Amino acid sequence: MRPLLRLATLAAAVALAAPAGAQSFGSAPPRIGVGFDVTGAIPGQDLIPDGVAIGLRVRAALPVNADLSLAASVGLAAHLWDGRADARYVMNPQTSLIVTLPGRGPNVRYVLGGFGGFIPLDGNGGGGPTLHAGIGTAIPLNDTSLYLEVDPSLLIGTNETTLVLSGRVGVIF
Repeated sequence: MRPLLRLATLAAAVALAAPAGAQSFGSAPPRIGVGFDVTGAIPGQDLIPDGVAIGLRVRAALPVNADLSLAASVGLAAHLWDGRADARYVMNPQTSLIVTLPGRGPNVRYVLGGFGGFIPLDGNGGGGPTLHAGIGTAIPLNDTSLYLEVDPSLLIGTNETTLVLSGRVGVIF
Protein backbone atom coordinates (compact mmCIF):
# COMPACT_ATOMS: atom_id res chain seq x y z
CA MET A 1 0.00 0.00 0.00
CA ARG A 2 2.93 2.37 0.52
CA PRO A 3 3.47 2.89 -3.26
CA LEU A 4 -0.23 3.71 -3.68
CA LEU A 5 -0.10 6.18 -0.79
CA ARG A 6 2.97 7.84 -2.32
CA LEU A 7 1.24 8.10 -5.70
CA ALA A 8 -1.87 9.57 -4.08
CA THR A 9 0.19 12.10 -2.13
CA LEU A 10 2.07 13.11 -5.29
CA ALA A 11 -1.18 13.51 -7.25
CA ALA A 12 -2.69 15.67 -4.50
CA ALA A 13 0.44 17.83 -4.34
CA VAL A 14 0.41 18.37 -8.12
CA ALA A 15 -3.29 19.26 -8.13
CA LEU A 16 -2.94 21.74 -5.31
CA ALA A 17 0.43 23.24 -6.30
CA ALA A 18 -0.30 23.70 -10.01
CA PRO A 19 -1.50 27.33 -9.69
CA ALA A 20 1.95 28.41 -8.50
CA GLY A 21 3.42 28.19 -12.02
CA ALA A 22 0.39 29.53 -13.84
CA GLN A 23 1.56 33.13 -14.24
CA SER A 24 4.34 32.00 -16.56
CA PHE A 25 2.12 29.55 -18.45
CA GLY A 26 -0.76 31.61 -19.78
CA SER A 27 -2.15 35.12 -19.56
CA ALA A 28 -5.30 34.18 -17.62
CA PRO A 29 -5.14 33.40 -13.91
CA PRO A 30 -5.45 29.79 -12.75
CA ARG A 31 -8.88 28.49 -11.81
CA ILE A 32 -9.57 26.34 -8.77
CA GLY A 33 -12.65 24.15 -8.61
CA VAL A 34 -14.08 22.42 -5.55
CA GLY A 35 -17.08 20.15 -5.71
CA PHE A 36 -18.94 16.96 -4.99
CA ASP A 37 -18.35 13.78 -6.96
CA VAL A 38 -20.74 10.83 -7.30
CA THR A 39 -19.11 7.74 -8.83
CA GLY A 40 -20.41 4.30 -9.66
CA ALA A 41 -18.90 1.22 -11.28
CA ILE A 42 -20.56 -1.79 -12.84
CA PRO A 43 -21.41 -4.31 -10.09
CA GLY A 44 -19.44 -7.56 -9.97
CA GLN A 45 -16.05 -6.18 -10.97
CA ASP A 46 -12.98 -6.47 -8.70
CA LEU A 47 -11.27 -3.13 -9.38
CA ILE A 48 -13.08 -0.76 -7.01
CA PRO A 49 -15.90 -1.33 -4.51
CA ASP A 50 -19.33 -1.98 -6.02
CA GLY A 51 -22.07 0.59 -5.74
CA VAL A 52 -22.16 4.34 -5.60
CA ALA A 53 -19.45 6.41 -3.91
CA ILE A 54 -19.86 9.99 -2.74
CA GLY A 55 -16.84 12.26 -2.45
CA LEU A 56 -15.08 15.56 -2.87
CA ARG A 57 -12.90 16.75 -5.76
CA VAL A 58 -10.39 19.61 -6.08
CA ARG A 59 -9.15 20.75 -9.50
CA ALA A 60 -6.59 23.33 -10.57
CA ALA A 61 -6.83 24.46 -14.21
CA LEU A 62 -4.14 26.45 -16.00
CA PRO A 63 -5.45 28.29 -19.09
CA VAL A 64 -3.21 27.96 -22.16
CA ASN A 65 -5.46 30.29 -24.16
CA ALA A 66 -9.17 31.18 -24.28
CA ASP A 67 -10.11 27.71 -25.58
CA LEU A 68 -7.71 25.30 -23.88
CA SER A 69 -6.70 24.56 -20.28
CA LEU A 70 -4.51 21.96 -18.62
CA ALA A 71 -5.90 20.62 -15.36
CA ALA A 72 -4.91 18.38 -12.49
CA SER A 73 -7.44 17.14 -9.96
CA VAL A 74 -7.79 14.72 -7.13
CA GLY A 75 -10.95 13.20 -5.72
CA LEU A 76 -11.59 11.19 -2.59
CA ALA A 77 -14.78 9.12 -2.48
CA ALA A 78 -16.35 6.85 0.12
CA HIS A 79 -18.53 3.79 -0.44
CA LEU A 80 -20.81 4.17 2.59
CA TRP A 81 -23.81 1.97 1.76
CA ASP A 82 -22.67 -0.84 4.08
CA GLY A 83 -22.37 1.58 7.01
CA ARG A 84 -19.55 3.60 8.48
CA ALA A 85 -17.76 0.57 9.94
CA ASP A 86 -17.47 -1.04 6.47
CA ALA A 87 -16.81 2.14 4.48
CA ARG A 88 -14.25 1.81 1.68
CA TYR A 89 -12.37 4.79 0.28
CA VAL A 90 -11.01 5.39 -3.22
CA MET A 91 -8.70 8.17 -4.44
CA ASN A 92 -9.06 9.32 -8.05
CA PRO A 93 -6.27 11.62 -9.37
CA GLN A 94 -6.65 12.91 -12.96
CA THR A 95 -4.84 15.06 -15.47
CA SER A 96 -6.99 16.59 -18.19
CA LEU A 97 -7.15 18.79 -21.23
CA ILE A 98 -10.24 21.01 -21.12
CA VAL A 99 -11.50 22.47 -24.41
CA THR A 100 -14.10 25.24 -24.32
CA LEU A 101 -16.77 24.86 -27.00
CA PRO A 102 -18.07 27.82 -29.00
CA GLY A 103 -21.53 29.00 -28.08
CA ARG A 104 -23.77 31.90 -27.25
CA GLY A 105 -25.21 32.83 -23.93
CA PRO A 106 -23.73 33.09 -20.49
CA ASN A 107 -23.09 29.36 -19.94
CA VAL A 108 -19.76 27.91 -21.06
CA ARG A 109 -19.78 24.36 -22.43
CA TYR A 110 -16.62 22.27 -22.46
CA VAL A 111 -15.22 18.80 -23.09
CA LEU A 112 -12.47 17.25 -21.02
CA GLY A 113 -10.35 14.17 -21.31
CA GLY A 114 -7.13 12.66 -20.13
CA PHE A 115 -5.52 10.12 -17.85
CA GLY A 116 -5.88 9.22 -14.21
CA GLY A 117 -6.33 6.34 -11.85
CA PHE A 118 -8.44 4.81 -9.14
CA ILE A 119 -6.54 3.90 -5.99
CA PRO A 120 -8.44 1.94 -3.31
CA LEU A 121 -7.18 3.06 0.09
CA ASP A 122 -8.13 -0.09 2.03
CA GLY A 123 -5.06 -2.10 1.00
CA ASN A 124 -7.09 -4.91 -0.64
CA GLY A 125 -5.72 -4.28 -4.12
CA GLY A 126 -7.66 -3.40 -7.22
CA GLY A 127 -7.76 -0.05 -8.90
CA GLY A 128 -5.65 0.87 -11.88
CA PRO A 129 -5.03 3.53 -14.50
CA THR A 130 -7.90 5.23 -16.33
CA LEU A 131 -8.72 7.03 -19.54
CA HIS A 132 -11.50 9.58 -19.11
CA ALA A 133 -13.57 11.78 -21.42
CA GLY A 134 -16.54 13.90 -20.44
CA ILE A 135 -18.65 16.99 -20.94
CA GLY A 136 -19.55 19.87 -18.69
CA THR A 137 -21.00 23.32 -18.39
CA ALA A 138 -19.96 26.30 -16.29
CA ILE A 139 -22.64 28.77 -15.24
CA PRO A 140 -21.21 32.21 -14.41
CA LEU A 141 -22.31 33.76 -11.12
CA ASN A 142 -21.04 37.10 -9.77
CA ASP A 143 -17.48 36.23 -8.71
CA THR A 144 -17.44 32.46 -9.23
CA SER A 145 -19.00 29.88 -11.53
CA LEU A 146 -21.09 26.80 -10.86
CA TYR A 147 -20.02 23.72 -12.81
CA LEU A 148 -21.86 20.53 -13.74
CA GLU A 149 -20.14 17.67 -15.54
CA VAL A 150 -20.34 14.02 -16.48
CA ASP A 151 -16.95 12.31 -16.81
CA PRO A 152 -16.95 8.55 -17.49
CA SER A 153 -13.67 6.65 -17.14
CA LEU A 154 -12.40 3.38 -18.52
CA LEU A 155 -10.65 1.69 -15.57
CA ILE A 156 -7.95 -0.75 -16.71
CA GLY A 157 -7.07 -3.43 -14.17
CA THR A 158 -4.65 -6.33 -14.35
CA ASN A 159 -7.27 -8.89 -15.39
CA GLU A 160 -10.32 -6.83 -16.34
CA THR A 161 -11.49 -3.45 -17.60
CA THR A 162 -14.65 -1.69 -16.46
CA LEU A 163 -16.58 1.52 -17.00
CA VAL A 164 -16.85 3.99 -14.10
CA LEU A 165 -19.44 6.78 -14.35
CA SER A 166 -18.87 10.07 -12.51
CA GLY A 167 -21.17 13.06 -12.08
CA ARG A 168 -19.90 16.26 -10.51
CA VAL A 169 -21.19 19.59 -9.28
CA GLY A 170 -19.17 22.36 -7.69
CA VAL A 171 -17.86 25.90 -7.70
CA ILE A 172 -14.97 27.38 -9.71
CA PHE A 173 -13.04 30.26 -8.13
